Amino acid sequence: MTELKFRRFTLNQRIQHIIFFTTFILLAYTGFPLKFPDELWAKWMIASVGGFDNRTLIHHFSGLLMIGVSVYHVVFHLIEKPRFDVLFNLQDISDFKQQMRYYLRLTDQHPKFGRYTWKQKFEYFGAGFGAVVMGFTGLLMWKPFEAMQYFPIGVVQIANLFHTWEAVLASLAVFIGHFYDEHFGKFPNISWITGNISAQEMRHEHTLEYEAAMKDQEPEEVTETSHGNNTGPVTMLAKLVFTVIFLAITVWMLWISYNVLVDAVTTYIF
Repeated sequence: MTELKFRRFTLNQRIQHIIFFTTFILLAYTGFPLKFPDELWAKWMIASVGGFDNRTLIHHFSGLLMIGVSVYHVVFHLIEKPRFDVLFNLQDISDFKQQMRYYLRLTDQHPKFGRYTWKQKFEYFGAGFGAVVMGFTGLLMWKPFEAMQYFPIGVVQIANLFHTWEAVLASLAVFIGHFYDEHFGKFPNISWITGNISAQEMRHEHTLEYEAAMKDQEPEEVTETSHGNNTGPVTMLAKLVFTVIFLAITVWMLWISYNVLVDAVTTYIF
């Protein structure tokens, strides 16, 4: 008897995801050394890709590829079948409050999520926002003198600041928030390869979608393998801590970005 699986990602989506995270890692690896060129670790990283010229080539090519797959993602999903349940709504606020109460053991009722949790929405639109900001500012920084023919020099200077801070924010969000939630917290999570998630994960994290999918199934058609529920006190405390850290970093970086924008506009434009 086989375990019941649910299709989470299509092959097309999995390929998009692989291209996106591969280019993201390459951009981070080849980008941060440029901001700290005198550090020993930065020199080692540049040398590991064959020198500064190769670093620049990899960074630019990865950036163009990320822009390309991002545009493709938007166009493809708008044409294929737009999903409006990925948009934020008032239910997300209630789900967030319920999840915090669950982590604090104030209730034994985990929030019933649909296709997307509130945090997945944050990560999804955060990645989209980051791709737009990094793509636009990166193009301006790639050809600064050409850009200044169309934009004031202050805009190019602001682009440089935002490119750096958005890179820091994106890296923190991915390597702290996303990696913990989707990989360390569900180890081993290979849904990004297979496209499938288990019935246990589906029932626990996407309850409403699970119930809708199972509504028309006959009991004898459903076979599930129990793996236990990984929601002990240590796990829930860890999830709570990482959730708070993720939100705190997000708010902190937004505040820094706001101050950077104000200072840049004041300095370079006014």
